[in-house]
Parts: sequence; structure tokens; C-alpha cells
Amino acid sequence: MNKIIYILIFLMTFQGLNAQPRKLKKIVRNANTEMQALRYAYAIPLYKSYLLKGGTDTIAYKNIAASYFKVHQYDSALKYYQIAETKGVIATNKIPELYAILGNYNKAKELYTSLQAENNTLITKARMYGFSNIDKFKKDSLDYKISYTNINTPYNEYSAVLYKEGLVFESNRINKVYKKKRNFKKKPIFKKYEPEFGWDGAGYSKLYFIPSIDSIHSDSLNVGFYNEKVFKYALDDYSTATSNDSRKILTTYDKKAADFQNTSKVQLFKGFHDNLNIGSISFTQDGNTAYYTKNQEKSKGVYQLEIWESKYINGIWTRGNKLFINNANYSFFHPAITPDGKRLYYVSDDPNGNGGTDIYYIDKNEDGSWKPTQNAGQDINTEGDELFPTFYNGSLYFSSNGHPGMGGLDIFKLERNEKGGLLIKNMGYPINSSKDDLGFSINKSSGFFSSNRNGSDDIYSFDFIQANLILKGRLLVDSNCVGNKRIYLYQTDQNGNEVIVDSSMLDNECNYQFNVRPNQNFTIVAYDLEGNKLSYAVESYDYTKLNDTYTKDMALINLPLPKKVLEDRLAKEKSIQLAEELAMAKTFKLTIDSLKALTKDFIELHHPFDQVYVVKEDLNSYYKIIERVKRMKGKKIIIVSATDCNGSFDYNENLSERRAKRIYTSLSKLSINNVIIRNVGERELIEACDKANNNKALQKVNRYSYVFILDK
Repeated sequence: MNKIIYILIFLMTFQGLNAQPRKLKKIVRNANTEMQALRYAYAIPLYKSYLLKGGTDTIAYKNIAASYFKVHQYDSALKYYQIAETKGVIATNKIPELYAILGNYNKAKELYTSLQAENNTLITKARMYGFSNIDKFKKDSLDYKISYTNINTPYNEYSAVLYKEGLVFESNRINKVYKKKRNFKKKPIFKKYEPEFGWDGAGYSKLYFIPSIDSIHSDSLNVGFYNEKVFKYALDDYSTATSNDSRKILTTYDKKAADFQNTSKVQLFKGFHDNLNIGSISFTQDGNTAYYTKNQEKSKGVYQLEIWESKYINGIWTRGNKLFINNANYSFFHPAITPDGKRLYYVSDDPNGNGGTDIYYIDKNEDGSWKPTQNAGQDINTEGDELFPTFYNGSLYFSSNGHPGMGGLDIFKLERNEKGGLLIKNMGYPINSSKDDLGFSINKSSGFFSSNRNGSDDIYSFDFIQANLILKGRLLVDSNCVGNKRIYLYQTDQNGNEVIVDSSMLDNECNYQFNVRPNQNFTIVAYDLEGNKLSYAVESYDYTKLNDTYTKDMALINLPLPKKVLEDRLAKEKSIQLAEELAMAKTFKLTIDSLKALTKDFIELHHPFDQVYVVKEDLNSYYKIIERVKRMKGKKIIIVSATDCNGSFDYNENLSERRAKRIYTSLSKLSINNVIIRNVGERELIEACDKANNNKALQKVNRYSYVFILDK
């Protein structure tokens, strides 16, 4: 008897020991099913339950982190990704991206630096550059005046599209929560909700319309909320749910609706209804053709997305036709048609792209048929995600987390440089933030965009007015006021070229004033009386504002003469002094004679009367020295130029300097050599004036330029 009792106790203990692992396996299996079906809101509580009950599958940490990321709960996503990494799970760039999204750029840079050392990919370089240059994205912030709109709710509102006098936009708000009684007595009243979308536990996306954009600005926020699902009953009651986008509501979870009674009344956009998700719409300029996104029929347990076309005929929208580009294996979404209807941009997660989701386009033939689809190319698409393309004012806008940005998805504009090449411009703050920013639309200088910077996707309006700043101050050259002289303001453009952005004439007190863009860097360039270029770096940060006018008063700028200019000036003064002394003594000591004693490597050139160019018979020698200098490096090249004694002393000084500078311009740009000039005017004549005045051949001898080549 005792033996039987012991056996029964043992069996009961064994069954108890095994019941827990079986239950855990069932929980994680259901969690994985939900995640594979993209029902992240329902996967999260299952993974949490599994881990709290002692589950040991480390992939569960990565999956719950990914699920939290999908529903924009970034703090929780970061927490579980960090735990996953400690357990050996590779999270690639998820952790630094989350730090950036949460505004900790220093930590994001630190982690990307380590990641770059291991895997220096293009996306790693791009994100590292962006997080290291956040201030650059804020330089145009004064251009935009953004406002919150009263069409927002604590749910998600996004992708506002200009249509007629109003807006069409997407929202996953749950509009109806009503009570229903059972037919028999003593049973509790329960709440019935609109169908829930398992991605984030809110409603399915629908298209809404507000007829007028007047008076939609708001000063108060409808703060976003996240209602994490909790079990109403014992976990044993849980059974695997239907797949993504199902209408079935799980009664194992509690439900909660957000209050948005103060939101402006909007209406469903007529003609575009579906039991599942529908949205991301784009219209041709005439408003008669629309392209939009809706769920496909279920494929492999998931309702993928596809793009449809609808026509506005006789005051109603047609039922719509599915475009040929769709494929049941992948999603196709976020269509953006050009105003003329001849090109359609869209997004797909086709794995043949550059990574993540890519932007594609198709062009229309003259007969109205579509040409084959094209990937938008590597200038636009990255290893990350490119989403939400829109096309306004002749430009393509899109969101990406693969280009240099501020964190999450940023909005970018596709531009072309002067040579026709593509440039991707980050729209900067305040259009972009550390969170997700998307769905850009613009009409002339006003428009809308969406952002989840306040907890949920909200629609913001903006007005663009380019801000300018008055940069003023006083400028001296070598502690001297050089009034009534023009100075210039340069800036480096997107191609790395220095371009003039403004100029200013110094007044009698040497005051200047420039009109510039705020929050940027410039270089002031001035020239002294001898034509020497002087520069000084300035910036337009730290300005003051008075009556919508931005001003920056600069401290006094004194441009010192470069050391070389001072040395040349001193040498010139000594040379003139020596020439005067030699002239008084009626003797001639030539600079060229001194240099001939140092090197035999030189050429002799001559100039026509009162000209700076080289005479025809000396051109062959001139061209040869040019070719030689191209191949030289590290030499000292000295140019000595002179004139005859016709004309005034000052005029001849200037003429000989111009002759030397003409040759200097040709030689100094050819290679890495130290090229210097010595102009001697009429001070170092080879033939005396009284002898040469009556002989044109002798006058030509005095119009010389020598080029000497010496080792440094």
C-alpha cells in the first residue's frame, strides 16, 4: 500500500515538474505566432508572461524588444534589446538608434563608433555623421513656423494630403464604443468595440476628410497614449488568434478607448472603405484619379498591402482597380502620383531592394499603360527603410532612417546640384525631430507633416518664410581703416565650392553690413591697397530678435597682414632703398646677377612695350618651363621682372609687378612649389637709359622677366 502511495506521489510530482515547461512552451509558441502575424500588441503580453514565468529562450527578449519598437514604445524596446545583448543576441544598430530616438545623441555616437570599428557600412557612416552634426539640421529652424492641429486624437493621425480646400488623412482612431446586454437575466453588461488592429491594438486605419483647413490650428495637445494589453482571464484560456488584420476581437484581453471629445469633427472619406486597413492616398492635380493602399487577401498568414487606383466619375469614386505591380508575397504601399499623373512612386519590402523598404517608381506610356517598375536607386534607397514618398512643387519628399538624420524617420527632399547630380537634403528641425517624422505635403509655402514626437502620430501644419539676419560690424586692415572699399562674404556650398553670398561697401568709418542666413558659417574676404587677399571666419549664431528682425553685432575685426606680405613689403622697401643708393652712385647691381650666381637653371623672357605678355620669339621657352614646372615638386621658383625707363617711376613699378604676376599666375597653380616674385621696375636696367632711348633693340633688353629654379 505504502509503495503504491509513493508511486502516486512520484507521478504527481513528475507531472507537476513537467507541466510548467509545457505551459511555457505553449505561451512562447503563441507569442511567436502573434509576432509572425505582425500582431505586436498581442505578442508583447505573451512574451512578458513567458519571461516572468522563467522562460529561457533568449530570442524572446529580442522579439519583445522588436514588438515594443513596432508600437513606438522606445523605452521598453531599449530595455529588452539591452537584456538581449547581454544574453548573446545580436541587435545590430537597434540600441544606438533607440538612444538617438530618445535624444541621447552622445550615447548613440559612442555605440556607433564601436559598431563602425566592427562593420563600417554605408548606413553606419550615414547615421554616425548625422548624430555628430545635429546642429547642422537646426540651422534653418527659423524658416518654419509649425502649429499643432485640432484634428489630432490620442490615436495616430498621419499622411495628410491636400485635397480640394481641405485635407484627406489617415487615422486609426476607434470611433465607437457601445454597450450591449445579453438576452438572458443576471449576465453582466459588456463593452463592444470596433475591430482592433493587432499591430498596435488600436483601430484599423481609415481615410478621413476635413473640408476646410481654416481654423485647424490648436495650442493644446491630445497627448498620445499606449494601452498595453493585459489578460482578463487565466492564460490557459488563451488560444491562438487569427492572423494580422483579422476582425476578430480577442476576449482574453481588456479593451480601453481614448477620449478625444475635443477634437474637430471630421468625416470618413466617401468611396474608400474596407474592413481592414486603408490609407496612404495620393491624388493627381485635377483631383480625378487617386492611388491608395489597402490590405491584400491573406497570404502566408498575413494580410500584405497593395496599391489600388480609383477614378472620380460623375461625382463619385469608382470601386477601384488593383495595379499590376502588386505581388502576394510582399507589400506595396505609400503611393505618390506626380501632378500630371505620368509617374507613380511607391514603397515595397521586396527583398531584391537595397535593404529594408525601398522606393520604386513606374512611368506611364502615351497610351495610358504603365512601363516596367524601376528602383529609385542608391542615391535615395539605403540599407534602412525609405517610406512615405510624396511629390509637390516639382520635388520628391520621403522619409528614411538610413540617411544622416536626427533619429528615427526623418523627412528628406530630393534636389539636383548645379551639374545635374542628385542631392538628398534633410529638411531639418523643426520639421524633423529625434522621433519618426513623415507624410510631408506642401502648397506654395505652407503645408503639413506628421510626427510621433508627442507620443502618437500627429499632424502638424507649417508656414515657410525664409529668415534672414543682418550681420554688421567694423573692419580694419592691419589696424588701419580702409574706407570706401568693397568686402565680400563667402560660404562653402553643398559641392564644397566657395561662393560669394553677399558684399558690402565699407563706409568712411569702415562699417559693413551683410544680409545672411541665420545659424551658418561664412568667411569675410577683403583686399589691402596692394591687392593682397585677407580673410576672416565669421558665423551667424547667437543673434538677437526685435520685431521679427534678426541682428548680430560683430566685435571689431582687425585683419592682420600675412607674414609673407610683410616680408615681401619689407624686401621691396629694402630693394627700392638699395636701388636709390646705387642710382646715386651711378652703378648697377642686378638681382638677376645674384641669382645667376646661385643657379644655372633659368630662362630669360621679354615683353613688348607697355605689355605684360611674352614676346612671340620667347614663347617656346615659356611653354617649356611651364611643362617642366608641372612635373616639379618642392622647388623654389623666383620670377624677376623689369621695364624700360620710358614712363614714370611709379608706373614702371606697377608694370613690372603685373608682368611678374602674369607669369606667377601660370606657374603657381601647376604644382606644389614655392613661387615668389621680385619686381624691379626700371631700377635694374641692363642697358642705361641714355643709351637705350635711341635704340629699340636695347629697350627690349630692359623689358625682361627671368624665371629661376632653385632647390629649397
